[in-house]
Order: sequence, then C-alpha cells, then structure tokens
Amino acid sequence: MVFYDKEGNKHTYNIEGKQPFDKGTQAKIYRISNTECLKVLNKDPQNYFNEDTYNTIRSLSLNGLVQLGIPFYLDGKIKAYTMEYLERSEVSILDMPTEYTLDNLNSLYKDMLVLTKNLILVEDLIHRNLIVGPSSVKIIDLDRYLKLSFDNDIQYANTWYLLYAFRRLFQEELISKNYHLNNNKVGDKTFNEYILYLFEYNGYKEEPAKVLERKMIGAKTPMELFNRKW
Repeated sequence: MVFYDKEGNKHTYNIEGKQPFDKGTQAKIYRISNTECLKVLNKDPQNYFNEDTYNTIRSLSLNGLVQLGIPFYLDGKIKAYTMEYLERSEVSILDMPTEYTLDNLNSLYKDMLVLTKNLILVEDLIHRNLIVGPSSVKIIDLDRYLKLSFDNDIQYANTWYLLYAFRRLFQEELISKNYHLNNNKVGDKTFNEYILYLFEYNGYKEEPAKVLERKMIGAKTPMELFNRKW
C-alpha cells in the first residue's frame, strides 16, 4: 500500500493480504518492524483527526504516551500514521506489585498535566487504550484528542478520564478472573463499589497516586485488596 507524507514523499508498506494484529471500528494496525507499527484509518478521519493536535502531542514526546510517527496521506486525506510498537504484559496489572500501579498512575497523571498546559483534552482515554506492558503502562489511540482554545477546567477532566480508564481496567481484569463485580465483596462493598472507592475523583488537588497509595496500604499487589478477609 502506498502513502505520501506532507512533502509528497512516497512510502510503501507491504500489508496487502496481511492480518492486522489489532483493529477497531475506526482503524486497523499492522506491525511493520520490531519497534514500529502502522495504523491505517478505515473511515474518513476528517471529522476527528486534527493534524495540529497530533503534531503537538508528537512533539511533546511524553513517556506515558505511545510515540507517534509522521501522518500519511492518500488522495489528499489523512489515511495512516506510524507509531511505536508496544508489547503487552502476560501478567495482569492486578497481579503486579502495587508500586507498578502507583508509579504508572503518577507518571501518567504528570503527562495529563503537560497535555492540560497545551489545552489538549483526552476525551477518548478509555481502558482499551491503556497498554499494560512489562515495565510501564502507556496510552495509545491519541488521534481523537481535542485541542481547545481556552482552559475549560481541562485538568479536572483529564484526571477524571485517566482514573476512569484505570477503574475500567481493574473491572475488566477481575471479570477475566471470573469474579462477579456485583456479588463478590470487599468488606461491605461489592467489587464494583470498592473500585469506585479506589479511583473516586472529587477534584482534590493531591496527586491521585498518593490518595490511592493510602487506600492500598499493606497490599503487595492490587489483587490482595480483593482477596482480603474482613
């Protein structure tokens, strides 16, 4: 498949007939090397892809966000872009050391602050866009983020989206372990209620990881919280 960058340079990728390693309603993702993959957009992205926002995120090179390559065009429209290939961990985040969750939440929160300073709203940050790797959690699918013209309490919103993504990640991991979120309990709280408690956000100014650390005190892994005998 042939694409062109903004300067008109030709880029060819041999992906015809190959199965993507990941796909969604908006795009298919192909691995093109050990360190890089190609995201090909299925639908016309003109209504949501903003190149200025994309380039701003790309230029920031934040550690917690997937590293972006240059966008490619086909018939004058944005059609694809390259990005860093990320390995997924074979171990659930619930079975990793508690420090893994706390350290990554803290790091991603700081990235949210940088995006906030650049007036970027991460409204598409959901649990499926968190890649839990062997050593870090990274965010993918950055092409639907919005760059606003004014600060409409973006920090509150970005922090809320981040905590929502972690909450949903915990929920999905427990479901994969065959727990029933509304029947299994931690003390007098259902698993759902307990996860809401862990990641609740009421706009406090303290860093979320510090608040979560107090709630997870004594637990070597997040899973220990849900296996405690009360």
